[in-house]
Amino acid sequence: MWRGDPERRAVLVARPESFLRQTVVGAGMRYAVVDADGRVVAGVRTGSGRAAVRTAAETQLPWTLFVSAAERPSTTGLNAQQRYLLFGISVMVLFLILGTYFIAGAIRKESETSRMQADFVSAVSHEFRSPLTSMRQLSEILAQGRIFSEDRRQLYYETLVRETARLQRLIEGLLNFGRMDARARHFRFEELDAALLVQRVVSEFETQMAGTGRRIELSGTESRCLIDADAEAISVALRNLLDNAIKYSPDYPTVWVEWGVHRDRVAIQVRDKGSGIAHSERKAIFRKFVRGTAATATNAKGSGVGLAMVRHIVAAHGGEILVASEPGQGSAFTMLLPLVVRS
Repeated sequence: MWRGDPERRAVLVARPESFLRQTVVGAGMRYAVVDADGRVVAGVRTGSGRAAVRTAAETQLPWTLFVSAAERPSTTGLNAQQRYLLFGISVMVLFLILGTYFIAGAIRKESETSRMQADFVSAVSHEFRSPLTSMRQLSEILAQGRIFSEDRRQLYYETLVRETARLQRLIEGLLNFGRMDARARHFRFEELDAALLVQRVVSEFETQMAGTGRRIELSGTESRCLIDADAEAISVALRNLLDNAIKYSPDYPTVWVEWGVHRDRVAIQVRDKGSGIAHSERKAIFRKFVRGTAATATNAKGSGVGLAMVRHIVAAHGGEILVASEPGQGSAFTMLLPLVVRS
């Protein structure tokens, strides 16, 4: 570039980039300077895209100027707004899936509870119907004077007493369960000898099943096993375990009851050789209204609240209930209660 008159000329020599970059190119723009032979003197010229062209005649420069928008890098990913939108949709879908899952679980649980309650009502109704039917029939026969044998009349009286006691136990069991379930059962703790308590409960139970051909074998340590417990509550728990052992072992006449000291706890175990319990049911059977498959297999009567009561009573005494069982080999239920140590 030159300027001046014939007497004085001023000449500026510079590379095209030194002024075209600041003059022509802005953000996102690309330029190319091409001489008369088509060679790129400065910048970069791509063969794609539209470009603004200024020829040498228009610019009074010895080059042709090409200016175009810079090619945007291809974006295979998503911009920030799209990512935020996608994240929001993902969160909504996740909440929808989780909500559906929990609602379906709640509905399934509620349906299962309703079914178990219906089974409970049916079982309790059947339990009550049996003694009531017997009592009604025997009462009608006695009231109508249709019994002429004194021995048979005495037998009917004994049957009425037995069925009345059975009905009383059913009612007391349901009342105890209702109080425990409502947390309204108050325990009266006192120092007891577990061995004497077990012997008394077993003696009462043997009286109730007299004439059935069943028997209970006792074994335990001779030393005193002192526990701080509610005698009535522990008796209820032990009677429930004995009742289950007899019901679920119809082909074996013997049930074993053992007691002793295991470390710092008193262990009271009821063992049978009955149908046993499947491994998948060992935790479920301690929930209320739940009856295992053995109940259906042996056609055993029951309401499904006995073991739930046992667990509640033992837990209230600071103890633990354990079960060891194999299908077809029998079961062993062990109540572990804190041992009272006298200083």
